[in-house]
Amino acid sequence: MSIKISAPAMFFWKIFPISDKRKNKANSLQRSERPVDGLKFFHQLIIILGFSIPVIYIFNKIKIPSIIGFLITGILIGPFGLKLIDDIAGISLMADIGVAFLMFTIAVEIRLSRFLKHLSEILLTGGLQLFCTFVVGLLAGLAMQLSVSQSVLIGFLLVHSSSALILKILKDRDDESSPQGRISVGVILFQDIMVVPMMLMIPFLAAGSGPDALLILWKLFKSLLIIVVILVAGRYVIPFALERLVSMNMRDVLVIVSVVITMGIAWITESLGLSLAIGAFLAGLALSDTDFTHQIISDVSPFRDVFLSVFFVSFGMILNLDFLKAHPGPILLASLGIILIKFAVVASLVFLMKYPLRSAILCGVLLSQIGEFSFVLASQGYRSQIIAGDIYQTFIGASVLTFVITPLLASLAYGLLNRKNSSHSDSTGPLQGQRISLYNHVIICGMGLNGRNLARVLKNTAISYAMIDLNFQKIKKAKNGGDTNALWGDASNVEILRRAGVEKARVMVIAISDRFLTKNCLSNAKALNPKLHVIVRTKYLADIEELLALGADDVIPEEFETSIQIFSRVLKMFHIPNSIVLAQGNIIRNKSYGILREVRYTQEAFDQIGQILAQGTIETCYIAPGNPTIGKSIRDVNLKAETGAMIINIIRKNQTITNPPGDFVFEAEDQLILFGSHSAIDLGLKKLEGNPADGSPAV
Repeated sequence: MSIKISAPAMFFWKIFPISDKRKNKANSLQRSERPVDGLKFFHQLIIILGFSIPVIYIFNKIKIPSIIGFLITGILIGPFGLKLIDDIAGISLMADIGVAFLMFTIAVEIRLSRFLKHLSEILLTGGLQLFCTFVVGLLAGLAMQLSVSQSVLIGFLLVHSSSALILKILKDRDDESSPQGRISVGVILFQDIMVVPMMLMIPFLAAGSGPDALLILWKLFKSLLIIVVILVAGRYVIPFALERLVSMNMRDVLVIVSVVITMGIAWITESLGLSLAIGAFLAGLALSDTDFTHQIISDVSPFRDVFLSVFFVSFGMILNLDFLKAHPGPILLASLGIILIKFAVVASLVFLMKYPLRSAILCGVLLSQIGEFSFVLASQGYRSQIIAGDIYQTFIGASVLTFVITPLLASLAYGLLNRKNSSHSDSTGPLQGQRISLYNHVIICGMGLNGRNLARVLKNTAISYAMIDLNFQKIKKAKNGGDTNALWGDASNVEILRRAGVEKARVMVIAISDRFLTKNCLSNAKALNPKLHVIVRTKYLADIEELLALGADDVIPEEFETSIQIFSRVLKMFHIPNSIVLAQGNIIRNKSYGILREVRYTQEAFDQIGQILAQGTIETCYIAPGNPTIGKSIRDVNLKAETGAMIINIIRKNQTITNPPGDFVFEAEDQLILFGSHSAIDLGLKKLEGNPADGSPAV
């Protein structure tokens, strides 16, 4: 098996010009495809993840962003640390995949409709940032007495920021849809597109001649054409295919398809001269307004998290500690200069565009580091002899340090600004993600008969609700019926629950047939919102105690509810008032159905019922047309003497007659209020219906 190394991954092999041996190795690798040893690759992946665990644990304990932990891990195990990793090509490929998955999920959060709505804003912000930063870099290079070609290259290098780092910070803080999130994403997308003409200009800078303007314009036009074609095709072709797969309930196939869509479009864009990241972003935009996005995100998230962690580890691996020790001053000074320049340019532009000061500061911090494509441009400039080795190594060291510093600055900025403005007045914007905007609502997991009936009742009573189900046809039918807050996806998935607004919900009803998914859904929901009142329907007796232990507030076993319905109707046959019947049902429910599960509880219930039966009660009897008592008087019927039941009131035409006399004659539609023991009431009703009080056949 062999693998072709992409341009972004290639920089790992190009940044180590310390020795001729390493330089020759990189050049030979560039000329041919490098075979990847699968077993060795797996071994090195285990090393990366294994070293990452304790480092991340320590950093989380001391409240330092996990990104720093990954970078430190890379420094420790890389070529300039313990030298545990030497197959940089395979690791770099995984890093590219991680960035691609991250771009995909961010694009889905943004959504195509809202992205297009703010396209002009994105182009303006990205264009101004690129132009201003380039000019500042150019002037800085000239001020350092560098040549024009060198100064132009410095401007190119300074322009780019890290899409992976920025999006990771935004994702961790759930801040993608904020003004600062929207602006940052727009800027890095514009930067990635402009890599194409910048790469084309490198040979002209080396030759000292002017670039071919027509060639650059053609490349830009081709890039934009590719973007449009992918968006259109993805918008109308991919959802059609996905709907067919989903209708077949092929969950395992859907996961594979989700990965193929993301990486396939990314591969197409890279093959046509763009980057993996842009392709993945386009794939996310194409699927962002469909019903499949929630579940697809949950499917690709594990891949994204693993691969993205490898990306940050690989970034730490490129820091040359020997060069850093030899030249600490210039590298630190260059790092601070890069951060200050980029922060000042971006923050000023955002503020001048009438955004809040908070957004301007956060944008400046988020975009203050050097991006991945800057390394590609730097390596091209070094190999073309535009910049010397000392400038190249200083830039690499300074750039990696900006990677380390940016997460710390972001944590500090978010902390200070959020403390100053706890209301987060600008934390939401036009490009909100797909989370349901409800509060104090009900989440219905499962759209079977119980779920649909509950939704109908909630709609009629004007109670807000959201629904989750893995059956796409049910979701589609619900949306067609006006239920816009219906989500297709796995209700046990944390991301799906968050999109349903579980943190702000009041009640969750879990009516899923799958026992495993039910328990996972309950555990995850309670972890996200401990105050959430969760009602769980189950078919199985054995699950009741476990569900209660997992945090369920109410567990409703179907077979026991059937039992309650049966004995309730039996009690009504004995004319026990509804209030008492309901009280008996509540006794059983309050004891978690133990009355129906244990002998001692069963006997307790029977004793209570016996006591109720010995007490007097009141019952209503309706004299329907054709009843044999019509035309007879109370004295003729002789109800009290024969049955023990006494007529205390008669309601006739909305008038109540209390203690009616013996000569009162019954009419159709009279309502008789009877008082007596339960057995007397039972005999009285039989007699009033024309049956003998002793139960013998009527004559």
